[in-house]
Amino acid sequence: MSSMGGPHVGFAWQTVVYRDFDVELDEPGRRSGAALEALKADLGIPDDAEGYGLVGEWAEELSRPLTAGLPELLARLSHPDTTVRRILAVVFAYAYAPAEEVAPALLAHSESDPDAPVRLGLLFALGLHCDHPEVRGHLRRRLQGAPADALGAALGLLLPPVAETDAEVIDEALETLTLCGGEAGEALAELAWCDPEWCGRPAAYGSVDAVDSWLTPTPGLRSRWLTRMLPGLWDGRLDAAAAPVLVEAADRLFQQDRDAFADHAPAVASLLGHPDPRVRRAAVETHRLPAHRAYTEALARILQDPDPGPGSGTGAASDSTSIASANAGSDADADVFERALGVLARRGDPRCIPPIQHRIRQGTVHAGLLRATADLADQLWPHLRARLGHDLPAAEVCSLLTGTSAWHGGAPAVPQVVTTLERLSRRIEATDSPEFDVLEAASAACTFLRKWGLSDAAALSTLRRLARTADLELGLAAIRTLMGLGESSDDEVVPLLLNVLARRDRPGRVAGRRGWRFDTNACAWLGELGPRALSASPVLCSLRDATTQAGELRVAAASALWEITGDTSGALPVLHGYATAAEGPAAARARDALRRIARTSRGASATKA
Repeated sequence: MSSMGGPHVGFAWQTVVYRDFDVELDEPGRRSGAALEALKADLGIPDDAEGYGLVGEWAEELSRPLTAGLPELLARLSHPDTTVRRILAVVFAYAYAPAEEVAPALLAHSESDPDAPVRLGLLFALGLHCDHPEVRGHLRRRLQGAPADALGAALGLLLPPVAETDAEVIDEALETLTLCGGEAGEALAELAWCDPEWCGRPAAYGSVDAVDSWLTPTPGLRSRWLTRMLPGLWDGRLDAAAAPVLVEAADRLFQQDRDAFADHAPAVASLLGHPDPRVRRAAVETHRLPAHRAYTEALARILQDPDPGPGSGTGAASDSTSIASANAGSDADADVFERALGVLARRGDPRCIPPIQHRIRQGTVHAGLLRATADLADQLWPHLRARLGHDLPAAEVCSLLTGTSAWHGGAPAVPQVVTTLERLSRRIEATDSPEFDVLEAASAACTFLRKWGLSDAAALSTLRRLARTADLELGLAAIRTLMGLGESSDDEVVPLLLNVLARRDRPGRVAGRRGWRFDTNACAWLGELGPRALSASPVLCSLRDATTQAGELRVAAASALWEITGDTSGALPVLHGYATAAEGPAAARARDALRRIARTSRGASATKA
């Protein structure tokens, strides 16, 4: 607590930062910022007035009204402007003052103010003085009041710094907190804690989220509140917009203690069958609950339904409104199915196999889902091999091959991948400007063959042919794959890379789909081979020393020569010349090479020492 506004008012900055608002926040939203400005103007507080500035701009702004002193603040409880009274109630929630000086006015106005949000805020603020019998008695009586009053009283009783200890009162207050999703929540949504720009969601979300956030430090109370809240999504007490808050709360509680809070898992699992698509979509967005059997079983039941797939039907809607509603439901069902499928796939649950097999056959499986199913590869490879046996779109080929890159057991698919690569190469060779997807798919096929096909004669034959193809990008992909053979391939790989350099000036593309120059790639890969590429030194020397060549190529050749020979005398002048030049690819490459040379030199010196 910081002392401000005279000896009788202190600012509870810890509560602002650690419970209610972000330390980096300048204001919860323009509504709250404008209201606070109006209060400060009415109090005559200048913009440069003292504030508590150690924990963020909003906390500093919120503390400035306290400099007016307690009498001035209490006088504004009767201000004619509702906007001013609402933000004043929020300010009082962070104003420590002797109960005998502040409580009587707050008690009176929490009953008499005609505005429900103001009354709610003042009852909340009275929680600072709940250790005084008169205040506690007042809050307990207000639990029986109008919904907004009851919600404010419950918050005042349950939240720190003076938390309720009477079990009966706690139960009553927790039951009252369930009002946050209805009329009382609408009142709470008018205060700064639920500013629309701060919450970014409908009021039904913001008010429920605020209460959940306040209960987060007390998981036991949060769990008991959640138990009361979740049925509200079924009986109509809660808007579907509140579902994401409650599902996340259940997920996080389960993360904290799987035994103590396990009962929320079946409750959330039941929401997967809710008639509102927004609730179903929220119920499937979990991270920890899939570890609970009841929740996993509910996910598996979803997969027993037909796969809605992307963009599934619109039903028989007869007008634009019903069509939109039907589409929203279909989209949600597709999202729920997709999420359930992904969760079970990541868990290696075999019940996800049939729908994934179906998607493979239909050509709709994506790489991310395949990556998640590595543990189920044995059951899926036959379907993938069959699919690769067709003349597929390049994007699908890329998804299938990149998605299975971490799978085991890929060798039986080598014949299909070789045939696929042959098809792709014909598409590439038929044009001067191959499509990105086709090049990407060909690269993925080469990568697959590097892992699984280097002992296959047909694969090697295809790769050797493509290594000399007219398209340098495809050729380099094939060469890179052949490099996987190790030293035994040096006699063919080095001439192939020199062949790429010899063809660098021919008409056509000079860089690949991602911007890398073909000639600099060839130099870099020669450098990777080190002394094994010594026969390439004359060509690289010529490129390094030719001032008419592109800077990137000269730098790449200089760097490769150093890696091959270990001699820096020829490389350093070229590298320093470009490293100190204007920014650009050549300069960046030169600086990177110099850093590698420096690290190697230091390592050699340390070894000698």
